[in-house]
Amino acid sequence: MHPVSQEAIVLGGIDYSDSSRIIWVLTPEYGRQSLMVKGARRARSKYQGVLETFNLVQAIYRKSRSGSLYVLREADLRRHFPGIRASLEAFWAASAAVELVREIGREEQESRALFELLKEFLSVADSPGQGEAGLRTLLVAFRWRLADLMGLSPRLLECIGCGTKLARQDEYGFVLTEGGLLCGACGARRPYPAGTAHSLSYQGLRLVYRSCRRFPASVAELPELPPAELEAVERLCRLYLEYHLGLDPRPAGRGLGWPTGEVVQRSLRNPAQGSRKMNNAG
Repeated sequence: MHPVSQEAIVLGGIDYSDSSRIIWVLTPEYGRQSLMVKGARRARSKYQGVLETFNLVQAIYRKSRSGSLYVLREADLRRHFPGIRASLEAFWAASAAVELVREIGREEQESRALFELLKEFLSVADSPGQGEAGLRTLLVAFRWRLADLMGLSPRLLECIGCGTKLARQDEYGFVLTEGGLLCGACGARRPYPAGTAHSLSYQGLRLVYRSCRRFPASVAELPELPPAELEAVERLCRLYLEYHLGLDPRPAGRGLGWPTGEVVQRSLRNPAQGSRKMNNAG
């Protein structure tokens, strides 16, 4: 196989031997890839600081002659996202986004839209002064936009029961299993099993609708929700993705939730392996 040269976002990695690592990257043309990095753990490795999680790199790699893994030949750092590493909240938000992409990404599959979405998310999260609420809202927007890219955009303009256009109201019923909203009449006469129907406020609906249509260039473009409403939209998004993508349910603070300060601080101490550490955090 001839060497491949592509932009790539580092999604994490694991130690393979005393001197080598295997890293996971997302590429636009070939999706998620696992790359063997020989000598990565040596003190004078040319990859020091280049292959940290979140980094955008230009990678050159080729198939190993003796196995199925690709072997990294060269990697040039394109962007380091220092603002993410300077903020506990930004680091967590980026780690959660990267973990989700690593879980749903497919190998040897064109993934340009997913690649561009993750790159846009990291760029916005890298901006200073976002604050926890802004970053939580940004992460929710990322997840709903990802759902849209996966062909899972919910029906938000008409009732999934009768098909009538929905009027503005303070609260809507969102049915996880059918991926959409109910009007008041259908909600009253169509009971759903416990755990499948959830309430969604009008402001929450605006956030979901805008996020599915286009990822924002800044947090300021997104509706600002009260804490309780934001938490409800976060939970709804987590349950929706778990159900429709077949992801394993997980508690808050792992993958699709928002972490405790202890989890974030433990992860921040080793940014190159942050996502892997949070996978194992209890």
